[in-house]
Amino acid sequence: MAKEAMKNLSAYVTYEDFLKLEKAAKEYEESTVLKKAKAGDYSLLIRILFFTGARIAEVVGNPRRVFTQCLFPANNKRKGNCPKWSKVRDDSVCIDADCKYFTTYVQKEHHGIRVKDITKDRLIAVYGKNVKSTELKARTVIIDSKTFELIQEHIKKHGLKANDKIINLNENGAKIFIEKLRERVDMPWLSAHKFRHGHSIFCIQNGMDLRTLQQQLGHADLGTTAIYLQFAVDDRRKVYDKVFTSKPNQVKVQCPSCGFSFRLKKNRDIEFEDKLKTIFD
Repeated sequence: MAKEAMKNLSAYVTYEDFLKLEKAAKEYEESTVLKKAKAGDYSLLIRILFFTGARIAEVVGNPRRVFTQCLFPANNKRKGNCPKWSKVRDDSVCIDADCKYFTTYVQKEHHGIRVKDITKDRLIAVYGKNVKSTELKARTVIIDSKTFELIQEHIKKHGLKANDKIINLNENGAKIFIEKLRERVDMPWLSAHKFRHGHSIFCIQNGMDLRTLQQQLGHADLGTTAIYLQFAVDDRRKVYDKVFTSKPNQVKVQCPSCGFSFRLKKNRDIEFEDKLKTIFD
C-alpha cells in the first residue's frame, strides 16, 4: 500500500530548482568555514540527491538508532494517531508500558556511499533506510555521466580511499545544511526528501517506465511508485489526443474497373491532383 506521506506532493524539487540549489550550495561553500566537510561536499550532495533519488541517509549514512512503533491496526504505525503516546523532546513515548501494540526496533548503523560503492558503469550501491537485518543489503542506483565525472574528480582531488565516504557529512549535518540552503534560496517547503520526489517526477515526465523507476527508488510496492504518474500530465495529454483526434476527412479508394487509386472526400469528390494523375499517366 502506498504510504500516506507520499500522497502530498504539492511541492518538490524541479530541475530548475536543482540548478538554483546547486549554485547556492557552491556559494555557501565559498562563504563558510569548512570543518569536517570537504570542498565540494555540499554541492555534490545536492547533485547526488537529485540525480539518484536516494534518501539522504542512504547518501551520507546514519548512526545506530532505536525506533519505537505503535502496531495498533487502526493507527497504521503512526504514533501520533494513538492517544497513549506523548511528545517528549524530538520523539514520542508510549505512556502505557504494558501496551501489547508497543514495539521497538534497532536501525543498524551504516556508512553511506563509499568510494568502492561506485562502479565504472555508473552504478552506485546504496543502503536502505530501515536496515533491520544483521547484515547490510544494498540496492543499486544509476547516475548520469556528468555526476559520475564530478564524483571521480572529487575522489581524486581529496585523495579518497576505497572505504572513505564520498560525502564527509553525517545525516544531521546534511539536514542542517539543507535548512540553511532553504533560507538562502527562499524555499520554505524544501527538505531532503523533496529531492527524491523531484527525481521521481522528472524521470516520469521524461519517459522512464515505472519498473525502472521502482528499482531506482527501491520501492517494494509498484503502487507506491505509480503515485508519481499523476505528474506526467503532458504525456497523458499526448496519448489522449492520439486516441481521440478527429478522423481524416478523406479515405483512399481504388476504382474496380481501371485500378487507379483515389483519395475520396467525405462529400465523395475526388481530389484534383488525382484527376490529373488519371489524365496524364
